[in-house]
Amino acid sequence: MRPRALLFDMDGVVVDSMALHAEAWKQVLGDHGLILDDIDIFRREGMSGRQSVEDIFSEYGMPFPGNDAYLQLEEKKHSLFERNHVNLYPLATDLIAWAKQERILTALVTGSPRRSVEHVVPAEVLSLFDAVITAGDVSKGKPDPEPYLKAMSALGVDAGETLVVENSPMGILSAKSAGAICFALETTLPARFLAGADRVFGDHAALFGYMKSGMA
Repeated sequence: MRPRALLFDMDGVVVDSMALHAEAWKQVLGDHGLILDDIDIFRREGMSGRQSVEDIFSEYGMPFPGNDAYLQLEEKKHSLFERNHVNLYPLATDLIAWAKQERILTALVTGSPRRSVEHVVPAEVLSLFDAVITAGDVSKGKPDPEPYLKAMSALGVDAGETLVVENSPMGILSAKSAGAICFALETTLPARFLAGADRVFGDHAALFGYMKSGMA
């Protein structure tokens, strides 16, 4: 299958940011009495911040603190995260550039707000994408299919022409519910968490090698 469109999740796919997100969330949620591990954050990657927090409080049997408290918590988390420099995965940018060369449409589809996108993705890389869908562009985030359906609509492609690159269970559910083919990377979670994907790759080199050999 040679796709017309290649859609990328951001955190853990384009940028090596998930450990930093996890550290910030653990700190702010710890202030509310929640002692979390990285896996608690990684399992929910792809959800909006609010969805993730609501789900964590529910799982731990604690009441959601309310909208005002959440907004303060979210701002503190963003401030902590934005103190860090975030690295791009070098081969991710190579893959995006290769797709452009091959005349494959590209989109960035993330559960992060636009401020986070602009913080971690340099403008010259962001400009490579034909569409960018962030948390503020949808009413329902991952695992709902809306983010990927919106990206497909923006690119003018059908699900059967679309390949998604993800790294999280929620993102895989979103992509598959939208009808797309989904490849997953083991950047933050091992393969057993990514079983819903059509194919799982250990790293970007394995994914890029497969794409170049099978779809050029």
